[in-house]
Amino acid sequence: MEKAVSVIVPVFNGENTIKRCIESIQNQTLSDIEIIVVDDGSEDNTLSVLRAVTDERVKIISQSNTGQGFARNRAMEEAEGKYIAFVDSDDTIESGMLEAMYERAEKDNSDVVQCNILDIYPDGRTKIQIVTEDETVKITDKGEYSDLYFTPCRHSYEVCNKLIRRSVIERAGLKFRDTKKYFSEDLMFNLEMISHIKTISFISAPYYNYYQNENSHLRQNEEKRLVSLCDLFRTYISDADAVMKSAASYTAAMIIIYNAGFCVENHMETAKSVLSGKELKGYIRDALKRNCKLKHRIFLMLMYIMPVKIKLAAARKYSGRWRI
Repeated sequence: MEKAVSVIVPVFNGENTIKRCIESIQNQTLSDIEIIVVDDGSEDNTLSVLRAVTDERVKIISQSNTGQGFARNRAMEEAEGKYIAFVDSDDTIESGMLEAMYERAEKDNSDVVQCNILDIYPDGRTKIQIVTEDETVKITDKGEYSDLYFTPCRHSYEVCNKLIRRSVIERAGLKFRDTKKYFSEDLMFNLEMISHIKTISFISAPYYNYYQNENSHLRQNEEKRLVSLCDLFRTYISDADAVMKSAASYTAAMIIIYNAGFCVENHMETAKSVLSGKELKGYIRDALKRNCKLKHRIFLMLMYIMPVKIKLAAARKYSGRWRI
C-alpha cells in the first residue's frame, strides 16, 4: 500500500548521530511514512545501532560502500511513498516538517516542495540558510526559472530540504551521480530535475536542521571540490538542451568563483588556473546574456576583465561571507 512519504537516509560511519536522526523522523506528526536507511558499508557500530530500532516503518538496507549518491539510488528503488524526502544521517528534522510539506504538495499539486534550512554550528550559533518567501511557482520557462530561483539559490542546491513527487523522479529517470566523482551530486540532481517539474512550492520555515562541522562533506578537500565542480558543470552543460546550457552557465560561473575563493589560501595555483581559464570566461560570457541580478552582473563583469590578482582577492572575499 502506498505511503504518503518515503524518507531516505544514507549513512556511513554514523554511529554517533544516526539514532538522533532517525528519532527526529519517527517523531513526525505525519505518521504515514516509511523510513529507508541505507548502511553504506559502515566500519563502525552504525549497523548495530540501526538493528536496535524497533519500528516497523524503518527498513534497513546494508550494502558495501558505494557513496551517498548511489546509496540514495538504492533506496529509491525500494521506495513506495507518493513523495520522497531525503535526510542526511548527521542532521535532524523538525516534528512538523513532513506534514507541512505533504499538505502543501497536495494543496498546490506541486511536484516539489522546499522548506528552509537552519544551519547549526558547533558553538551553538544558528543561521537560517535561504532567503525565500512562502510561494508557489508555475514553471513555464525553465531558463527564466533558473535565472530567478536556482542561480540565486532561492531554489537551494540541496535535496535534504525537498519533498519530491516520486512519479516525477521515475518518469524522468532521475538518479544521483557518483558522489566519489562529482562531490556535489545534490547540485547535479537539482539541475537535472528543473527540466522535469512544473510546479514548486516554497516554505520559508526552517524545518531542516543542518549540523555544520569541520568534517562535513562540504568542507573536505576544497581543491578537490573545486576541480570536481568544474567537471560537473562541464558534464552537465555538454549534455543539456540549449536553454539549460545557457542558464546553467550563469549558475556555473557563480558557484565556481565561490568555490575558487575557498582555495585561494591553500591552493593558490589551482584557484588561479580556474579563475583565469577559458572555461570560466565562457560561462561568464553566457551568464551576462541571462537575466542576472544587477549585483551579479557587476561582479561577473569585474571577474571577466580584471587581472588575476584582483580576481583571487574578489573570489576570496565572496566565499568568505559563508565561512564559519
